[in-house]
Amino acid sequence: MAMNSKIEQLGLRLNKTLDGIDQQASKWVSRSLDKYLSIGITGFSGSGKSTFITSLIHQLKYSNHAHLGGFLPARDERLLGVELQALDDLPLFDYQEGIQALASDPPRWPASTTQISGCRLIIEYKKKTMLPTFTGETRRFTLELRDYPGEWLLDIAMLQQDYAQWSMDTAALCSKGIRHQLAKDLLAELNSLDPLAKFDEQRIDAVFVRYRNFLVTCKTDGLTYIQPGRVLLPDKTDFPVFIPLFNLHSYSEQQLHKAAEDSLYKVMQQRYKSYLKEFVQPFYKTFFRGIDRQVVLIDVLKALSGGKEKFDDMVIAFSRIIDCYRVGNNAFLNRLFSPQVEKILFLASKPDRILMNQHEALRRLCDEIISHICPQSVRNRIEIETEIAAAVRSTHDHSDHLTARLLDGKYGELRHPAIPDQLPDSTQWQQLSQWNPPVLQAPINPDLLIGGRLAHIRMDKVLRDLIGDKF
Repeated sequence: MAMNSKIEQLGLRLNKTLDGIDQQASKWVSRSLDKYLSIGITGFSGSGKSTFITSLIHQLKYSNHAHLGGFLPARDERLLGVELQALDDLPLFDYQEGIQALASDPPRWPASTTQISGCRLIIEYKKKTMLPTFTGETRRFTLELRDYPGEWLLDIAMLQQDYAQWSMDTAALCSKGIRHQLAKDLLAELNSLDPLAKFDEQRIDAVFVRYRNFLVTCKTDGLTYIQPGRVLLPDKTDFPVFIPLFNLHSYSEQQLHKAAEDSLYKVMQQRYKSYLKEFVQPFYKTFFRGIDRQVVLIDVLKALSGGKEKFDDMVIAFSRIIDCYRVGNNAFLNRLFSPQVEKILFLASKPDRILMNQHEALRRLCDEIISHICPQSVRNRIEIETEIAAAVRSTHDHSDHLTARLLDGKYGELRHPAIPDQLPDSTQWQQLSQWNPPVLQAPINPDLLIGGRLAHIRMDKVLRDLIGDKF
């Protein structure tokens, strides 16, 4: 009986392995025929990832009446149907929950991303030509969407630093500006810790709780460049506890190298390495590097209204992560067996909070930001594009103001200063300092449950940029 049980278990494992090989082979074949695409979608908390993905799926499912004039397959009514499937290696993105939230009365925004998820869209469409072919007039295109928190992306930049470098960089960042004001007492304690002293678990656990609360406060206050990013997500306590040591510059490299194995420095160094090995590297290798194209949502308007320091902090965050993208290579075998990011679309989200005559200025500003942080050497090898889009439009445009339903359910007028089309100067920062764009309520739309139209801004241009070349 024991032998039969072992044989049965071996058979199950073999079948599972063969299924995985078959699924991977199918994906390779589809890629080789240019009929398979994996798109990663990320952005920092509050940028609108869940709403964006919900809208993107809805626009494709109901493309015949979605007002997608800039996306030719939809405009020409060549999209015949979209089937939503789960991915084999990720929790299913909850599109139905997102639509249910938007269709509620009062409507709710889809829940924020706190973990990785994804889905597969099988899109059936008509060919451009109506000439008879041996393979028929319809085709299938597989679109894979992978959603992950932007905070995880920030941690990838840590792979380029050892623990001492990361600690000293963090210390320099916290020595001035908003961070210094937010946690003077904590920063003093981090500076006072002796790296060569024996590790005290109880004390470091208490300091870590304070440091974690400090990072959450930084995020709440509008800062972006926060590491480790995983600690910002709720109920994430399964990673090694470590903190930066702020006075490492006072010790020589030799002193730190010769520190006892049970010293604070050596324990923190080992836990930092474990965090990268157990959490960051697997995410990078098994998820991030499997993406063909990438959407990065940026809430540029929020950063603008937060003032120069918070805006610059956002720019630093994106500059630190842009090198994490592997260089694109369109060689046939590379694309077939080792997909790499070949295109990145940086998307300024929620432009419905400003007048339509300011949309082009916002797009140019987004392009200016990316040009500022993305070296030409990267642009030469990866296609970089910028766009603006509101996945769900919540406002109505008037000559000099907007109207919208606020979170309390009441209608209000929205006014804003001129949006700069390049990095703001001191005068523009002064004008922007008086602006605080409110959080809006989604428009009431119960028809979404039966495929009703979801109002948007430029989602057709987004679809064109992301997948338009595949039809």
